[in-house]
Amino acid sequence: MNNFQISPEVDRNKVFLINRSELAGRIDANTHHPERRDAIAQIKRSTFRVEKLGFITSFSKNIVTTIVVTDIYVGLENIESNTGIFIDSNRKESICSALSFKTGQVLFPKLRPYLNKVFYANFDGICSTEFHILDGEKIDNRYLFYFLGLDIIVKQTSLLMSGNTLPRLQTEDIKNLLIPIPPKETQLTIVAKMDAAYANKKQKETEAQRLLDSIDDYLLGELGIELPAREENTLQSRMFTRRLSEVSGGRFDPDYFQEYYREIQQSLHNGQFSCKAIKNVADLVINGNTPASNDYSDKETNYPIIKVKSYQGDFISLEKLDFTKEKKIKRAKKHDIFLLSAAHQASYVGRFMKYLDREPLENSSFVGELICIRANKSTCNPMYLFSLLNSEPYKILLNREKTGQTSHIYPTDIKHIKIPIPPLEKQTEIANHITKIRNQAKQLQQQAKTELDQAKKEVEAMILGDGESKV
Repeated sequence: MNNFQISPEVDRNKVFLINRSELAGRIDANTHHPERRDAIAQIKRSTFRVEKLGFITSFSKNIVTTIVVTDIYVGLENIESNTGIFIDSNRKESICSALSFKTGQVLFPKLRPYLNKVFYANFDGICSTEFHILDGEKIDNRYLFYFLGLDIIVKQTSLLMSGNTLPRLQTEDIKNLLIPIPPKETQLTIVAKMDAAYANKKQKETEAQRLLDSIDDYLLGELGIELPAREENTLQSRMFTRRLSEVSGGRFDPDYFQEYYREIQQSLHNGQFSCKAIKNVADLVINGNTPASNDYSDKETNYPIIKVKSYQGDFISLEKLDFTKEKKIKRAKKHDIFLLSAAHQASYVGRFMKYLDREPLENSSFVGELICIRANKSTCNPMYLFSLLNSEPYKILLNREKTGQTSHIYPTDIKHIKIPIPPLEKQTEIANHITKIRNQAKQLQQQAKTELDQAKKEVEAMILGDGESKV
């Protein structure tokens, strides 16, 4: 086999050679993938003692079948990718069983798409059964948490999955993962370095969020709009009357006619500028088309399609597109605004707003769950319109239009909503200022990510002995 050569045109990530003598245990191809073998070899070259994870940790599996309201639940969706930061959603309604964990334990995901969602528990709680719960017996758990979050582990575990419909990491595969064991002092030094990197990331992202949160106040202030205070949710605040003429021929559900909506609309009309309906300032307000499942392509084609998942922050990401086999009629263009028009959770509809700030590839389309709003640039600045529709009062008014058990809004439902229209010069001034705020926030977010990535590289070098480490 030493004389056998693979064509240079073959994708080496998909086709590779291995000696029969090297096959042990599992014989599926991914287990012996060069990328995984290289990662394992790199760990074995560490200057520190290397042990299997199962030898230095215990695996906890305390199943909980009775969920109480005070339990803090950690699902795979509650952990931020690549950081392990917990995002509380308080969603426990459909949970039948879970695992209990204690402060200081490490939660390690089993499923392929979530391998970069390792969590260090800083509270007692319950979690999805799709986590392994680890407790270091011969290692500091904070060091274990940071090591399992490194790319060198993700490279191995992503190729260890078994199962066809929902590939997952089995317990035995986890136990066989190799981990270097530095002296306790070095472990603590690594923990301190990563703690500082995460604290720096949090500080920068907090400042970035403060800037983004300031957009609404700036925008409404420039328009001379003062929003009403929302009343407490009491029986008295939920009781009101309406004339029959107000409800005839249209909506009849009580929520739609709450006084708070009228107060918001009145505050918009009381601003410095006159209002026009969306249909009068937009060239286009339409749903897209969702292709049939067999119309999607596994490979990139000349027909990209924007989906609900195609976003990064408040913007459409052209790196997160799917592709179809055939050209679609409805095309996306630069400066389009995309509004989520259907969701199982009613609170999401109309409140999920994304902006396409780059020129998409020709023949780019969008799915039917999105409404595309295209500003008429002769009367309305696209970034101004996006910022306005993305503000809290308009998210409330757009969400108000939802109907149906699964919650939908349609283009005809939102065309009548009125927005203040200053002179185009004023709109451009507002849009430019908001863009400046967004750029400042984006710069802080990028700095936070870059500095954390650098800290991870330095820690990996300290553990594996690759290059000079900086402590």
